[in-house]
Amino acid sequence: MKKKKINKKDILSDFVFKFVLVFFLLFTLIMVGAKLLGFQVLTIDSGSMEPNLPKDSLILIKKVDPFTLQTDDVITFIIDTEGTLETQRIVGIRSEDRSFITKGDANDVYDAPVPLKNIVGKVELCLPNVGGAFRAVTAEKNRIYVFIAIGIFIFLTVLWSITDIIKNKKTDES
Repeated sequence: MKKKKINKKDILSDFVFKFVLVFFLLFTLIMVGAKLLGFQVLTIDSGSMEPNLPKDSLILIKKVDPFTLQTDDVITFIIDTEGTLETQRIVGIRSEDRSFITKGDANDVYDAPVPLKNIVGKVELCLPNVGGAFRAVTAEKNRIYVFIAIGIFIFLTVLWSITDIIKNKKTDES
């Protein structure tokens, strides 16, 4: 029996394949798992909540009863009629109308009071440095490129497998 020669190109291609596969599996697991568990997946786009929620973090938001929210909870809420979302920390609760006073951890000023109806949910988890990649993969303008990249990845995987089979057959025959 002939000893199989270790090829650096095969090791590198195997590593790249596994890295990309793990990335897509983790991404899918986060997305599907979060949805199944009732979370909304968002990204932090500014530095107003640093250092606790750094820019380009991925956050998981859980819908909650607004009456259970307390001072120091970090919430996501709607700030305008277009549905723009903002994530800030509750620093006070107004008893007269049960609205929330919020402020970014890195900001010096308070935001306008947030009414109950504008609360989207409470931040339950923050994954720093993951939001940029998430935003790039999920952006509508990039969707075609993501599908093309997945298609190329699948094509190259199949091609590599076929060439491995052919190489192994030739090695076995010699």
